[in-house]
Amino acid sequence: MAACSIGKEAGDETVSLSTDASSVTENDNVSGGNEAPEIEVKEGVYADYAFITIGGEIKRYKLFSENLGDVDLACVSDDNLLFKWGAGDAWRFYEMKEYPELDRVLGLGPGGGIFEAAPFRGVKISEIEAVKNSEAVLLLNGSVESGKEIWEDFYTKTCKHMPASVIIADCYTQSSNVSEALKQAEAGDYPCLYFKKLTYDGVEFVLEPVCRVDDEYVVRKDEDYDRDTKYFKYLRHFEGEAEFPTMIYSYYSIYILTDDGASDRDEIESSQWMDTTGAIPYAEVFGEYTWKDNAPFLPLQ
Repeated sequence: MAACSIGKEAGDETVSLSTDASSVTENDNVSGGNEAPEIEVKEGVYADYAFITIGGEIKRYKLFSENLGDVDLACVSDDNLLFKWGAGDAWRFYEMKEYPELDRVLGLGPGGGIFEAAPFRGVKISEIEAVKNSEAVLLLNGSVESGKEIWEDFYTKTCKHMPASVIIADCYTQSSNVSEALKQAEAGDYPCLYFKKLTYDGVEFVLEPVCRVDDEYVVRKDEDYDRDTKYFKYLRHFEGEAEFPTMIYSYYSIYILTDDGASDRDEIESSQWMDTTGAIPYAEVFGEYTWKDNAPFLPLQ
């Protein structure tokens, strides 16, 4: 996905998001069918998003490609103009004939690009509370929020080479270290939940994508399953004090999956900056952090 900084034109309105009006899109998140927080917005271009009225409904689109080489610009006409924004029509959005259901639109303006519908993915606090009361480990921004004893039982069994499995729920709140425009445009995406299942058969660890449906955790067997499922030989534990004063935590205790049974944490993580032949595959699956006051996580709300 290509990065793009769009920015809004001088004198334009600011986007308005709240939780007391009608939802702008249908929720389509991996947490399993919960309605997104209700959002009220105004049309416009904010950060990397465009809010466009289509069929009487404001929909949100996100730039995902700047490559217009394979787009038939013959579709640019008044017949399929959807929306104008900014002084002098700085931004113009058109229906793409290749995508009649408007999953994508063509935006012409500073940088241009193809915009794809981006449904809000935020979940309600009640869904997070339900996860806390289930047999799952809940991580909030990477640090254990509930289910620590469930994780410890799983880890103890794996150390004895006993088969075991655990559901891990990753919950994220919005970062406070983003621009106000982006913070507002993405407000409906938070808090968000992602689920995975970690299984150990006595020899190998398998990390699979999971959905939560009717209070049950179900492995997500879709077209992305093979891409999203990972296999590892080791589950390793690292803990200690923050290595540098600038870090947002003072203490960490993390567990990572990897095929490397000897390298230390720094060697594994720093290998990601090497070429692909030198990178050590790994995935952090459980963490317990002592956050400092400057940790950039907005509270659950």
